Amino acid sequence: MLWVNGRRGYTLVDMTVVLIIIGAVLSMSAPLSRRVIANYQLNTAVQTLTSDLAQTKIRAIQANEVSTVKLESESYYRAAGHPRELPGMVKFDGSSSDSVAFNGLGAVTDGTAHAFLLVNTYGETREVRIYAAGGHEVRKP
Repeated sequence: MLWVNGRRGYTLVDMTVVLIIIGAVLSMSAPLSRRVIANYQLNTAVQTLTSDLAQTKIRAIQANEVSTVKLESESYYRAAGHPRELPGMVKFDGSSSDSVAFNGLGAVTDGTAHAFLLVNTYGETREVRIYAAGGHEVRKP
């Protein structure tokens, strides 16, 4: 701090040093915040997908007919006829099942387990596995 004509104040150099320090801290935290956002979007996508699977199963039971969750692309799927889009940093992995259909009893129509693998831009993955009896679980492979 400098005394000028009996008054205290900050010089331009003081302000510049403070701004440089703030800029350095922010530039180091930017990649970390993008990773946090990508993980948040992955967890949100998993929650939405599991909710859609449960609702599709309930619709199949209530209507006593087959109801399906079907992948349309790496970032879109359709649950019981309703289109859904995954968040921007999340995609379906190529090894995911194409679709899963529930019958009027809530079981998977083909009697086998299915898995949807979700991955974010940083390579974090979550697997939503649907069992033949209609139950599901989320795994972190």
